[in-house]
Amino acid sequence: MTQRLVGRTALVTGSSRGIGRGIATRLAAEGATVVVTARAARPSPSVRSGSVQTIEGSLDETVALIEEMGGTAIAMPADLENAEQRDVLVDSVVQGVGGIDGLVNNAGFADYSSIEDMTLATFDRTLDHYLRIPFRLSQSALGHMRKQGAGWIV
Repeated sequence: MTQRLVGRTALVTGSSRGIGRGIATRLAAEGATVVVTARAARPSPSVRSGSVQTIEGSLDETVALIEEMGGTAIAMPADLENAEQRDVLVDSVVQGVGGIDGLVNNAGFADYSSIEDMTLATFDRTLDHYLRIPFRLSQSALGHMRKQGAGWIV
């Protein structure tokens, strides 16, 4: 790897598994300190189609994977559907690590169903995850990035 992100800090939401974990490990491989976030440090229950399920993958596993490859990662669990937790996340990263250079809005919500079967609550929750939450996190990060003169948001 090029190590072109040494000295940079990136926050990756939804990084307990899947694409988010892949993004976090790649950023760490390039030298970034990566702050990983998801609802909980360990696998946690989630509501899908009205039932509670525990989905595999955890922040602890992501941090361990990054550390095994020689990178630096910090887990900051936050339920992004909870406005109080979401609205302090970026400031917590800045206070805990000293800054934020990148934000990857990867967290999502998938409760698949046909349109005729989807509840309005599920529709609203989906919109929040893909529109409101990234918007609010981006707003929180912009001031810090402007102050330091640079940054990126995905």
